[in-house]
Amino acid sequence: MNVLILDDHEAIREIVKTYTLKVLPSADFIECSNIEEAKEALSKPIRIDYVICDLELKTGCSIEFPDLCRHEKIPFMVYSSHVNKELIKELENQRVRVYVSKISKITYLQQGLEELFKGRNYYCPLVKETKDSKERFKEIARLDLTPGQRKVLEVLAKGFNRKDAAEMLGMKRSTLNNQVHRAREANDCEDFPEILRRFQFWEH
Repeated sequence: MNVLILDDHEAIREIVKTYTLKVLPSADFIECSNIEEAKEALSKPIRIDYVICDLELKTGCSIEFPDLCRHEKIPFMVYSSHVNKELIKELENQRVRVYVSKISKITYLQQGLEELFKGRNYYCPLVKETKDSKERFKEIARLDLTPGQRKVLEVLAKGFNRKDAAEMLGMKRSTLNNQVHRAREANDCEDFPEILRRFQFWEH
């Protein structure tokens, strides 16, 4: 069985391999540290039987690869530190089979692997509690942005101040501020740090 592991931390990949071998001793591994490598691995003639992937890779949270796995009909497991209702909802749309939080006990990783290889669904307790929670709190929803707002946030997310960002984009600082303000209002963000945090969470 060929198992593709997508995670940009080598230590995490080693942990996943160790526990996978406890459940599936015959497993062979294809290790990828970014989405481009993982896409290339899928394009090769070798069959990928299972995928275990993180969601946060360097710059943001991406469900691009789970979406690709769903399209290719490859059973996949999400092993990620990110857990919130909005993200769970998006992953359920991608038919995620197994979802385990990295901050959960390691026994939940092993249980998740067992369920993945048996073709069953499994959410670790933290993911399940988050999904079933009736508490009201603000979610980290994907932003709805115009192309102009996205360009502004892309530059600001790189650490440039507003004066330099406006010069780089060839616009007045007041225009840039207006783009940020409108993006905040449209996405119900209380302040700039919130919209920047959500942008960095979801966008690449």
